Amino acid sequence: MSRMVRVLNHWRFEVVALACWACANLLMYWNLDEDPTGRLPTRAALKLYHPVRSGTLQYRLMAPVKNAGQGRYPLVCFLHGAGERGDDNRTQLIGLPEQLAEAEWRRKWPCFVLAPQCPESTDWTSLDEELLELIGDVSNRYPIDLDRVYLTGLSMGGFGSWSLASQVPDRFAAVVPICGGGDPQFAKELVDVPIWAIHGDADRAVDVKYSRQMIAAIRAAGGQPHYTELRGVGHDSWTQSYRAPNGVLKWMFEQRNSRRVRTVDP
Repeated sequence: MSRMVRVLNHWRFEVVALACWACANLLMYWNLDEDPTGRLPTRAALKLYHPVRSGTLQYRLMAPVKNAGQGRYPLVCFLHGAGERGDDNRTQLIGLPEQLAEAEWRRKWPCFVLAPQCPESTDWTSLDEELLELIGDVSNRYPIDLDRVYLTGLSMGGFGSWSLASQVPDRFAAVVPICGGGDPQFAKELVDVPIWAIHGDADRAVDVKYSRQMIAAIRAAGGQPHYTELRGVGHDSWTQSYRAPNGVLKWMFEQRNSRRVRTVDP
């Protein structure tokens, strides 16, 4: 009898240990896309980004600095990660949108910034049509330079950026997918699109192979995308990339779209 008890206790220990290991790994995975401090966007960002709802998507839009001296302005569309999904229409401002709301960055690159929020039950790759409709609506309602419409996103938003760009490759002046991935079969559609992809080689949430596969496929099809692989960097490869003074954002704002169909001008 005592032997049976010992065996049962041993198996209980093994089951509990396995369950704890599984839970820990699940929690680690789900939290990697979350803001590590659990904070809200800055007050400055919440003040500068006007909240709007449009069909399936709700979003916030920031206008450029007044009297910036331009007739039309670039539009930056930012796709957030899985941790910012929801319906509060503010969490998606964490990261790049609030960075671009800082006085230094607003002076450096006056632009409109579009920050939609993905509903909790879906992901960006399922919302290509809704995103295109939203970008088109904003572009028609505001003084947007259609030759300078940019797309960038991180993690789930990186996947969304690859997906949307492959659907309408002539729409964007530049695409910056960070720690995401796409479908290599669409590589030929992206050959002429200015792309700068970034991924940390120590990313445990989104394997770096997904960016490597897309870059390799585009290069094999004849394209010349930029690719930066950050050595020893985990999932958060976006903070240092967006913050670099002469890095990916500077490159992005320098790109102009020579592939756009001119008949779509309003």
